[in-house]
Amino acid sequence: MLDKERLSSLDEFGSRQYIYPAEVKGHFRLWRSRVYAVLLVIFLGLPWIRINGLQAVLIDIPNRRFEIFGMLFLAHDTPLLFFLLAIAVLGIALATAVFGRVWCGWACPQTVFIDAIYRRIEIWIEGDYIARRKLSQEPMGVRKFSLYALKWTAFLIVSSLFAHSFIAYFTGSDQLMDMIQKPPGENWSYFLVVSFVTALLMFDFGWFREQFCIIMCPYGRFQSVLMDSRSLVIGYDSQRGEPRKSTQVAKELWGDCVSCNRCVQVCPTGIDIRDGLQLECIACTACIDACDEIMTKVKKPTGLIGYQGAKGFKKNLTRPRVLAYSALMLFLMAIFLYNLITRAPYVVTILRAKDTPYQLLPEDKILNHFKAHLFNQSHHPVEFTIELSEEQKNQGLVLTQLQSTNTVKTGETKEVHFFITFPKNILNFKGETTLKVEVQERTSGSSQILKVNGVGPYSAGS
Repeated sequence: MLDKERLSSLDEFGSRQYIYPAEVKGHFRLWRSRVYAVLLVIFLGLPWIRINGLQAVLIDIPNRRFEIFGMLFLAHDTPLLFFLLAIAVLGIALATAVFGRVWCGWACPQTVFIDAIYRRIEIWIEGDYIARRKLSQEPMGVRKFSLYALKWTAFLIVSSLFAHSFIAYFTGSDQLMDMIQKPPGENWSYFLVVSFVTALLMFDFGWFREQFCIIMCPYGRFQSVLMDSRSLVIGYDSQRGEPRKSTQVAKELWGDCVSCNRCVQVCPTGIDIRDGLQLECIACTACIDACDEIMTKVKKPTGLIGYQGAKGFKKNLTRPRVLAYSALMLFLMAIFLYNLITRAPYVVTILRAKDTPYQLLPEDKILNHFKAHLFNQSHHPVEFTIELSEEQKNQGLVLTQLQSTNTVKTGETKEVHFFITFPKNILNFKGETTLKVEVQERTSGSSQILKVNGVGPYSAGS
């Protein structure tokens, strides 16, 4: 009874039992390998891909600049980023409600990196799960030390590669390549961060492994909130499998389970799926492939271990929980797309400059000083021109600036000073007049007219 109540990765004294899962082949193993390959290519490739001249994914927190699939988001676009994160979280919740812990077994970085990279390295260097277990029990000698040193050197190399790729998401791949070519002393902060991330990956993926899923990951604990009795989970068909093959049970009473324990041997967290759904189960499907392989060998139907919980997949997709997650997700996506479509590629603000409100010029002319803030949030440089409207040019108003065309780079804010000279007689009795400034974006030809308040001397008797 005590064995059933403790974690499978702990012994009777509470110490960790290192798990050496057996290799498995089968339908799900093949598809998981394909999914892992795609995810690894995406993770390693995104920082080096350019879309519209921008890094595919860049999260530049110090400069409050975010580049996501060709779109540039800046500090004031934080609500849009919130929608992206909320959509991602709801996506995981929806997948969990339908497919159970499919995220853990198929897409979680903890599973992908360990199963696709680090455990493959162990197999190449130390051998299969039996050889690895035997090696761990050997006293330290030249052979064991050499194999362990080679393994951890390989872990160091791939961990460093993954750490650099991870940091590229936050520094930019161009800046990262520039820092790599320079001595560490010129970029101590980034060097220390990369070193720390490398050590953390080696510790987690190389040694800690399933302990993270069991001890630290919160997802396994709140999954019960997201799932219900009709969520697809991996389970054992006890009605078909029990009683298991045993010398204590008459042969004619045996179920289909032959007590080979192959499902336990291949489990990366060391659980026995026949004991029911457990916290440690990451739904990796290894036990399904292992059991199907044995059932085929003993000439019995496959599926003794498989996805269970849904009485008809169509019904599984139309229950209230799934519909609620889907509706909320679509609602957030609609808001995000609306804001994205209506988002202006550039923003222009005109303010009065910080000096005297106006200057009196000869011939009853008034001079006002303004400054325009030109902010480019598109993915390409933009050229702006600032002019007066034709109506006000005909009234004798003149706009003076240092240069007629102003180029603003992507994500840049440029401050342009200009002066407007106008005749005194267009002022009202309060000493004010409305000036219409036309700002044109030359690339697309779009323009907007902004109204600013021109001021002059106050005429109380008017």
